[in-house]
Amino acid sequence: MTGLAAKCAETAVLIVGYNNAEDILHCLAALSRAAASPRFNIFICENGGRAAYDQLTSRLVADGLCIDIGPIEASAPFVEARRLILRDRDAAVTLGCARSNLGYAGGVNAWLRPLMNREGWKGAWILNPDAEPAPDALAALVARAETGGKGMVGSTILEAGSAEVIRFRGGLRWRKLSTRCVALGLGDRLDAAFDLAAIEGAMDSPSGASMYVTRRCIEQIGLMDDAYFLFFEDLDWGVRAKKLGLGYASASVVAHKRGTTTGSAERGQGLSKLAVYLQHRNAIHFVRRHYPWSLPVRVALSLAFALRFLLRRAPDSCMAALAGAAAGLRGEWGAPDWSRPR
Repeated sequence: MTGLAAKCAETAVLIVGYNNAEDILHCLAALSRAAASPRFNIFICENGGRAAYDQLTSRLVADGLCIDIGPIEASAPFVEARRLILRDRDAAVTLGCARSNLGYAGGVNAWLRPLMNREGWKGAWILNPDAEPAPDALAALVARAETGGKGMVGSTILEAGSAEVIRFRGGLRWRKLSTRCVALGLGDRLDAAFDLAAIEGAMDSPSGASMYVTRRCIEQIGLMDDAYFLFFEDLDWGVRAKKLGLGYASASVVAHKRGTTTGSAERGQGLSKLAVYLQHRNAIHFVRRHYPWSLPVRVALSLAFALRFLLRRAPDSCMAALAGAAAGLRGEWGAPDWSRPR
């Protein structure tokens, strides 16, 4: 792809957007303040269509964050692409307009696939568009991967709206008996003591809000699984990478708004119908793939969630949980047909 013609930096920063230009502006503004080393280039997949792509491009330039170099040749799955550079540092920003909503893993893989054919980069930093990393966040991730021999490394993710309370220390732990995730370090203070070995030993995946993956790891385990579309793709990738080592870089601090990528945050009424559906469908897929003996427990948990939604007078969420679990049992993958624009 001509869009990758720029000289490769040590790290490829991968961001997937969906009609959230404001979030991406804040994210790139934070990246423009990053430490001088390691060098990075940014690759953005806009999943929200041509209008969202045009709006993001114009905002990046109009707000003075980027200089527009111009359009570049695009190839599948992009219908259009262009090159920009951050105004305040030597970092290229390559923006691609996806032909359709590829989902989160699909948006990440849209850039990873061509990058795998390029030399020079050592790792990829998967970063949510509503994340705002501290200046040393990337340097800390790379240092932990290199000194600790880790294939994947997670950050310290702050609770939404807080500068002191932690949402994730590194990432997630999957409880096999109860078939659900727990956030490591949830509620800890930023300055609280912690046991690095215990956290890394318990981790099943870095948080998808900020995960650094070495090139060697990707070459051995493959790309994210596009079929999840949204939710569980990061956990699935992390479990596959455990044999290569999962790490936690405590000094990699990342603020995260949470929910703006899926649109649930702006509703103020919990997750959307699509989010509930995909969480329950993909949980079935994840369990069947990695811990098949616990599938009956996971099905029972989805039924319990559906009942709780019903008792809380949320019938749409109840039906979405039931439909998602049923779709998972039927083996359905990707974006559900009813969620696609008509």
